[in-house]
Amino acid sequence: MNRVAIIITNYNMPERTDALCRHIRECVLWPYSLIVIDNGSDLVPPSQYTTLKLDTNIQTTGGWLAGLKEADRLATLAGEKFLAYWFLITSAAFTGYSDPLTPLAWALVQNDNAVGVHPALTENSTTAWSHLKHRNGGGLRKTWMIDNIAALYRADWLDEIGRFSPDLVFAWGVDLETCWKARQQGRGLYVCEDVEIEKITNIGYDMGRMNMSAEERAIKAGVNMHTILEKRYGRDWNGRMRQEYVTNDMV
Repeated sequence: MNRVAIIITNYNMPERTDALCRHIRECVLWPYSLIVIDNGSDLVPPSQYTTLKLDTNIQTTGGWLAGLKEADRLATLAGEKFLAYWFLITSAAFTGYSDPLTPLAWALVQNDNAVGVHPALTENSTTAWSHLKHRNGGGLRKTWMIDNIAALYRADWLDEIGRFSPDLVFAWGVDLETCWKARQQGRGLYVCEDVEIEKITNIGYDMGRMNMSAEERAIKAGVNMHTILEKRYGRDWNGRMRQEYVTNDMV
């Protein structure tokens, strides 16, 4: 079983980061390497599980790319490529006390066409993507888009498409672009109903940890996303990424 690189980017949220790491260390049975990037925390100490501490906050996408660079280093040292990259954000939290990674990793192993799997979100999670919330039943549910709340991407495929665009600084639009590329290639994206994760939007802003308001970041992220993706794909980029290559079985 090839290892999974688990990448967590932390900015002033050590309590949430530590909780994610403890759960992983205590519950995950699938082989993994845990990579915790401290994205220039300047209000509170970094997580005790920090792998690499950056001097300044290079924002979400920069933190993910720093984590992927560290994954490359670890893969070279081990002489073995990773099966997948698992991106976790600190507004996410595990529920229960079970292994959240193994069912996701098995979904990639057992389905060569699958490139992305995401845990179902709890019903009380705050999210713009209600299609990711848990539905009755278990197993895998094919979908049109997964968010990087807790997305597991097949490593060789993500490497092949160039990973994430560093121009999308605040990570808005990264999920849409990545999943649009997957659908364009006829690759599969899935929600795993056997795993649940809770998402609390803007928790870091509500705690006064982000050095800006949620509203300020939303404006900056929105402008950045629209500017970059319109230049790259045209004025109708948003509709295209939400509608193109979407089939009736993607729910």
